[in-house]
Parts: sequence; structure tokens; C-alpha cells
Amino acid sequence: MINNLANMLVGQSVFVQGYGFIGTTKDIELPKVKFKQTEVNGRNIDTGLLEPIEAKIEVAEYNSVIWDAISKRNFEDLATFVIKKSARDRQKQKSIYVEIGAWVSEQEFGGKQGEPDTIVLNLNVQTYTLEVDGSTLYKIDIPNYICQISGDDKYATIRQHIM
Repeated sequence: MINNLANMLVGQSVFVQGYGFIGTTKDIELPKVKFKQTEVNGRNIDTGLLEPIEAKIEVAEYNSVIWDAISKRNFEDLATFVIKKSARDRQKQKSIYVEIGAWVSEQEFGGKQGEPDTIVLNLNVQTYTLEVDGSTLYKIDIPNYICQISGDDKYATIRQHIM
């Protein structure tokens, strides 16, 4: 298992709506998966429910595909972002695959004077898949009440009572 993906990164590609932006990605903040907690008798108790999930992608290419992604605003028509990475772990190459279904909650123009302009997309994540070497670590689908972590479906009971 790779413990620190960023430090071992060898290569990275980003696809927006199926179109590649190879070599134009400035920065990526993958989704942070965090569960809500509540305080009971002075102790934090895990509720088993997810906090809102966000991600951030910064690209240095103005393309109509970006605007198409920004225009998607609902559960039935999410923008799709795919990130493919390659990393090294003790001399062994690992592949990392991330797929995010989201709507763009905020878009801003970045870049400093003397540097290329960029577009920063803040994403409200609704679906999230993280695979390392073909092994699924996260499969989250908020609209369909799916929250699998290493194959363990944390929302199975919730789904039975809601659907």
C-alpha cells in the first residue's frame, strides 16, 4: 500500500468530461472523506454519516470542456473528472485511478503576474472512486446511499431502510 501518494508521484493525467488535459494540471486536492461526529456525554460519537465532500482541481488550459463541466448543476448530470496517477512504492510501480462526479461549486481564475493563467474549480463531490492497483479503496455515491471503504459498505443498513 502507498502511504504517501504525493511524495511518490511519478506521473499524472486529468480528464474532464472525458477529454484529457495532459501536462496542463497545476494542482489537485483529492476529496477528503470525513464522517460526522456528535457529542454525547462529553464524548465524540461517530454518526456513520459523511460530511460534505469537496475537491479542488487547478488547470492551465482554457477549453470549452471546462465550461461544459461548470454548467452541470444537478444529480442527474454531474461533471466527470478522472485522475490517473502513477506512483512508486519500494521499487514497485503502482497505478492510482480517481473518478469524481461533481458539480462545480466555485470557479476562480488563478495565476500570478508572470505566470500562466489558470482556472481553479472547487468541486461539490457526489460520487468518488479511488483505486490503487485495481483495488477499490473508496466507492462513494451520495445520491444512491453507497459508501464502500475497502469493500465494506458503511451505508448498507441505511439503504435498506430508505430505499
